Amino acid sequence: MFEQQLLMLKEIIHNPRDMGTFASSSRALAGEMASALSPRTMKNGTLVEVGAGTGPVTAALLERGVPSDRLVVIEKSPALAECLMRRFPNVNVRCCGAEEMSSCLGAAPPVTAIISSLPFRSLPKSVSIGIMEEVERTLAPGGIFVQFTYALIGEIPCIPAAFRKVRSRLVFLNFPPAKVEVFVKPKPRRAYVD
Repeated sequence: MFEQQLLMLKEIIHNPRDMGTFASSSRALAGEMASALSPRTMKNGTLVEVGAGTGPVTAALLERGVPSDRLVVIEKSPALAECLMRRFPNVNVRCCGAEEMSSCLGAAPPVTAIISSLPFRSLPKSVSIGIMEEVERTLAPGGIFVQFTYALIGEIPCIPAAFRKVRSRLVFLNFPPAKVEVFVKPKPRRAYVD
């Protein structure tokens, strides 16, 4: 645990904008993010976690019952990706940026959920837009997108206009407190023929 915190601190010092925080997510925050996944979502398709850091959300997803063979964890930092590979040897960890998600996943089954700890408010707007375009492109229709933010008031930036917010919860047992929001990507409308 101490080794993970030290690694996180080093990454925060070297890449403060990419990290967007000064501490790992609390157990309460990670649990709230994982609770957005229904048993049906966990058993169908691929679940992708982006911005995993040292893995508190990864651990919560596995505790929730996400099968390790359905979970793909994407982490941009080589040092953090290596930490995740050691900590979760049965999980598919990919070292790449979230804006490369679809090429990183290759021919994986449809992505039914994306769970994100990315710091959209600290990233350049063009990067945030590029990542959200990749989220929209990668997520299957009917899939869910889970994102947390430290901004307790206001909207998460760059969410695709078609995504529908279905849940918003505050988590005070985190430092600083955070808000977890869940969105659904709409399914295409069926065309009816007379």
